[in-house]
Amino acid sequence: MNRLVVHHIYANGMACDLSGYRNHGVPYSVSQAAAPNAPAFAYNVGDSRVIVEPSQSLQDLIAVRALVTFYLNPAGGLTRRYNLVEGHLSFALFVNPDASISGTIVDATGNWTGVQSGPGVVSLGRWHQAEIRHDGVNQTTIFLDGMSIGSSYTAAGPVRSVGAHGIAIGHWPEVSGQYTFSGFIREIWVYKYDPAVAAKSLLDPCCGKYRGALDETAETMRGMGYTAEKARAQGMDLIKFGLSISAQVRGNDPTRSQQHTILSAVALAAFKQGDSAAYTSALTQLAQMSLTSLSPAEWSQIRAQEEQLVKGLPPPIKQWQSLIEKICWGRAKLDPQALLNGLKQPVQGNPQGQPADTSKKKGN
Repeated sequence: MNRLVVHHIYANGMACDLSGYRNHGVPYSVSQAAAPNAPAFAYNVGDSRVIVEPSQSLQDLIAVRALVTFYLNPAGGLTRRYNLVEGHLSFALFVNPDASISGTIVDATGNWTGVQSGPGVVSLGRWHQAEIRHDGVNQTTIFLDGMSIGSSYTAAGPVRSVGAHGIAIGHWPEVSGQYTFSGFIREIWVYKYDPAVAAKSLLDPCCGKYRGALDETAETMRGMGYTAEKARAQGMDLIKFGLSISAQVRGNDPTRSQQHTILSAVALAAFKQGDSAAYTSALTQLAQMSLTSLSPAEWSQIRAQEEQLVKGLPPPIKQWQSLIEKICWGRAKLDPQALLNGLKQPVQGNPQGQPADTSKKKGN
């Protein structure tokens, strides 16, 4: 959730995108709000909506953060669902008839899954800001006016690309007006996860070799007939593979999910700081967690997927290892023996340190 890809402020009858990605909205059957509710669009009829067409920047969201500033005030009170923002076959944020808020994604199984707040959190006739965040693994969190109002670990990611009907603001992405908003919407933001931004944050500006090393690797790949599009697609496959494993390890368990999140953050910080001991320790604990969470059958499937992905890498693994050293990513080194010793230690609930058979745990 490190790249802003949509930002609208509804003023002067326009829905221009301020993010720089040209994800402009097309307003239908909305009117410009008058003071004191301006700037905003008024949603008064079933066809009221703003539609953002699909684009390259709305593909492979991986993780998502979406915020909407709104004023809900339907005649006769709440009687149904009121959409705030929905990415077609991707993510949704909406108000329910009991004045609760829901945030959902289309999960790894193809179902809409997420979290719903308690009832009565939305007040009619006043301005609110609602927000959904999904971390790309399994955690969905919703906020209202900056305060967390619900969190769940049931929606296995990563978050899918926005579908063919684009992003609908104040409406369902489909034609039907059954979920149309009623009131005013002022501003929206949509963020995605951009691996390029994450990778740049890992580069050491004091490393004088990294630019040349990256150019050399790019030239080698071009010489092998590799294109930027293919490299991007393969990189996304690797990221999704890693996130899907994390989701499997975490399952629906809040405690295990939080522990996994903390250990992942510790490993990343140690990697950046070049702290090999802390890096090895965090990875060892993550590996132990994987051993006790995944069944032998799941491990077998993971290894098969990993083998296929590695085979598809254009240069040999040794060349990638050389690149890692040249761009100064090799300061934090994994200690294989320490990792192995850690995995041989008895693990709670799994004394042999072997992959656990979790077949009976499914459906938790």
